[in-house]
Amino acid sequence: MTIKLAVIGADEPLAEALFKELEERNLPIGEVYALTLGEAEANTTFNGEEIPCQPVAGFDWAQADLVVIATRSHAAGHFVDVALAAKRPVLGLGEALAQHAQAVGLDPDHAEFPAGKLWLAPDAVASLIARVLRPLVASLGVERVDAFANLAVSAMGRAGIDELHEQVSQLFSLSGIDNAVFPLQIAFNLIPQVGDILADGRTQAEQATQQALGRLLGANAPACHLTLSWTPVFYGHGIALHLAGGAGLSIENVRTRLQHAPGIVLMDEHMPGGCPTPVTDAAESTDVFVGRLRAAGSGDNKSVQLWLVGDNVRVEAANLAQIVERFVVKQ
Repeated sequence: MTIKLAVIGADEPLAEALFKELEERNLPIGEVYALTLGEAEANTTFNGEEIPCQPVAGFDWAQADLVVIATRSHAAGHFVDVALAAKRPVLGLGEALAQHAQAVGLDPDHAEFPAGKLWLAPDAVASLIARVLRPLVASLGVERVDAFANLAVSAMGRAGIDELHEQVSQLFSLSGIDNAVFPLQIAFNLIPQVGDILADGRTQAEQATQQALGRLLGANAPACHLTLSWTPVFYGHGIALHLAGGAGLSIENVRTRLQHAPGIVLMDEHMPGGCPTPVTDAAESTDVFVGRLRAAGSGDNKSVQLWLVGDNVRVEAANLAQIVERFVVKQ
């Protein structure tokens, strides 16, 4: 049985990576509807076929068996409601759509599909952190996690990439800086505000990521304290992770478990250039690259600190594709 797939934001980097992931899985997708929130001038490619993008407004939702949201644009929220009203199953990213009343978070490895809901795949930050924590939390007694995540502008899609590029050009030409996607200048800057700030001081994105981490780690999930910051990098998130726990949490034990964990590449060489970076290591990969392991604490109170990077677009595309695959299998 083939399915018909509608992708909102088909002209975004995330959609491009999603199409590649779906091609590699060789799923029985009979028709792809490439929907754009912008002008219908772009084309996308799936299975070697060039597909012209069409405006999402006015689309006949009855044509699609599954709708995938491949953009973080606030404008997509309206069409989520329209597609759900048309009784279409909708899949998007948790960090972007977690506030939706009908949202249900899914683990790509164990996805079930409640009817009439918006299904949420984990965002890249939650996925990268969970990949590292899974082999550690239960066996080593990790009790607390502090994370500082540096987010690449591609998390905001083509608009985020374009804004950083344009601001760099404006700075070098000594002209004024324009910002629309990010709350402040992003070029040569850090902005520790990703999403609206809630009453408790967290942002909506931090809250959604913490919720996704809880779903991914289940009963073993330790207390997690998270700060997200926009970084002037086009692709690839970088995350500083500090783990605290009991006596079993040693640098030797962490290194041993990460060396054998699937989807993790350990790069812990103590030499110039021996640590992983988004550009030199993570680009175009779904793996998590880990380095800069170091220990702190004494007695029964132990702490291990590490640094990890991952290609945010590829990781999120893989999460979406994995859930699409499970949906297809269940049809």
